[in-house]
Amino acid sequence: MKIGRWVGALGVLVASLTLLGACGSQEGRSVSASDGSHDHDHSHDHGSSNICNNDSCRMQATSPDDADVIVEIEFRNGVVYTLKNRVSITSGDQVVFSIISDVDEVIHVHGVDLIGEVLSGDPTNYLGIRVDSSGIFKVEFENSGTFIVELLVS
Repeated sequence: MKIGRWVGALGVLVASLTLLGACGSQEGRSVSASDGSHDHDHSHDHGSSNICNNDSCRMQATSPDDADVIVEIEFRNGVVYTLKNRVSITSGDQVVFSIISDVDEVIHVHGVDLIGEVLSGDPTNYLGIRVDSSGIFKVEFENSGTFIVELLVS
């Protein structure tokens, strides 16, 4: 019976350390899941991609080989999986979003109003941006209003 208690205690300890590791450093390789609950202004229309009517605000397909920073995103069953909730970049860095999704979506970078089409039929969507101003920029899937990540640009 004592062995059973030790095994149970060890299991609880391992689970606790795993959770602490996932909640710790933003620099680790922990996985963050977002169910869309986040805090920002929803006064704009999430139901369409009409926030951009010209090419200057559209993200371009960009090779990951050209990236200074790659943000990996998976969107499955309405849940976002990323390695970090906040990514630090330097102003002028080429950021490439590497996106796998089970639905067609529009990715939107708030504050600079850049958008990109994400297609579910593509194995991986690579969309690039370059942010030249400092600040914190929230990134979300526009149609569903699902939070993805924050870009901390300095």
